[in-house]
Amino acid sequence: MSGEHQPKIGPVMTFTARRGEVERFYADIVGLVGKTSDEATWMDAENAQVVVNGQRDQQTPKEVREQTGFVVWFGVEDVRGAFDKARHAQAAVSDFYGDYFFARDPDGRYIGIYALEDHAHGHDHEH
Repeated sequence: MSGEHQPKIGPVMTFTARRGEVERFYADIVGLVGKTSDEATWMDAENAQVVVNGQRDQQTPKEVREQTGFVVWFGVEDVRGAFDKARHAQAAVSDFYGDYFFARDPDGRYIGIYALEDHAHGHDHEH
């Protein structure tokens, strides 16, 4: 490989109307710890973060935050190129927000795609 970065799994998000219960489950059962804010709780595992969001999160498209599963984030080197490809394939489900966007795979799962940190434009996907 010629110095290019491989795609990276970023945070794993979930949206829930029972945020407190979900946070307690991951803390009590799985043993995750994290930081809570009004918008979300970022819980740390060794190789990724689990982010528990309420369903009123206004930074995420409604159809993404209403799904019951997880939203896995993928960090890529060329996020604008990935957005253009997703839009061409009619898979983009959000606008391009400068260094991230949301897409849907052929089975209907929503994912987030973001710029790897050394290519980001100031948006912190880790916190």
